[in-house]
Amino acid sequence: MILYRLFLWLYPIAAKLISPFNEKAKHWVNGQASVWDEIQTLSSQIKGSIIWVHCASYGEFEQGLPIIKALKKTYPSHQIWVSFFSPSGYLHRKHDPDVDFVSYLPLDSPNAATKWMELVQPKCIVFIKYEFWYYYLKVAAKHKIPTILASAIFRPDQIFFKSYGGFYRKMLQLFKGILVQDQSSKTLVAPILNHSELSISGDTRFDRVVEIAAAKESIEWISKLANVATIVAGSTWEQDHALVGSVAAKWNGLNWVIVPHHVDAAAIKACQKHFPNSVRLSEWLKQSATKMEQPIVLIVDEIGLLRNLYQYANIAYIGGGFTKDGIHNVLEAAAFGKPVIWGPNDAKYQEAIGLRNANGGIKIEDETTLNEAIEKLLIDASYCKNMGDAAANFVISNAGATQKTIDLIKQIYA
Repeated sequence: MILYRLFLWLYPIAAKLISPFNEKAKHWVNGQASVWDEIQTLSSQIKGSIIWVHCASYGEFEQGLPIIKALKKTYPSHQIWVSFFSPSGYLHRKHDPDVDFVSYLPLDSPNAATKWMELVQPKCIVFIKYEFWYYYLKVAAKHKIPTILASAIFRPDQIFFKSYGGFYRKMLQLFKGILVQDQSSKTLVAPILNHSELSISGDTRFDRVVEIAAAKESIEWISKLANVATIVAGSTWEQDHALVGSVAAKWNGLNWVIVPHHVDAAAIKACQKHFPNSVRLSEWLKQSATKMEQPIVLIVDEIGLLRNLYQYANIAYIGGGFTKDGIHNVLEAAAFGKPVIWGPNDAKYQEAIGLRNANGGIKIEDETTLNEAIEKLLIDASYCKNMGDAAANFVISNAGATQKTIDLIKQIYA
């Protein structure tokens, strides 16, 4: 409890201190400053029973979107209120057509949780994967509001399973139902729970990427690229840019489409240093009206394109594998039947390990192994196709978590 309260006290102080230099912190501070005015305004527009879905950030929203859509079908008279802690979710999904209300979640406290429940009045609560806010969970339990944790994944190194993690174990006990992604998570968390429903649902991200791949939203400007193989490098960081930049210089007969994780001006400028002959997408679109005859290196400086860009790739590279936090979403590219390459830090990502084991992806360690992977995929068409097919089959075979989640919600929230 002491550590948790200390975090709640320190986080806003730290965010304010760095907000002049950090765009994300600035958005969070500004969002929290006006959050109650926004909630008051939105709550006055409620016309039905509320199902509250909380997502930490954009990634968790994407994971929860299949659940949200299924909830709308299952409970057509209800309205969906989505809350975010991170600006990445709030700013990009504020006007999403699949939800009725979107807001930041006020920082956790006894007063904030009580006020939130009074204004929003949720009849059912779904937390997606991560983030556990004690006072919100406690007030929900006090009012006997069924609360579900969906698509959760647990590892032995998490605080819940430490000798000093008793307070955090209590948080898990406040959920009425918990759906985990795999058996190892269930085995870990089962001894902690008392009355909660616990079951394995799988990962709803598989359902989401299947949906995206089936929709196949086209990107018109792709047709202007030269008729050569294309590598899409998505959600890339500085470490990826250094590596991919060196390899791209050797494979200059290909189209390279680089989609950095951050697209602010400073991040794009830093990215371009590793790709000296590159062009920003925004600038290229102003200049290019006809089809390219020569390969190009494009730096995508717009958001929202990546998940549909993968369908045009011959090979996909996923960034983050050389950072402390690890790789980003390998499933979006895999769902389109593309061979997927990523860096070494994938130990926390069961979907990446599963994709490797299914022969749908390659983990590389350095520039040499990246170069070797690309060479083999480009030279051996059969090998490339088989890996892409294996990737797509892996995704399809793991879909279905959404229905399992809805089944448990219906069991708990009649």
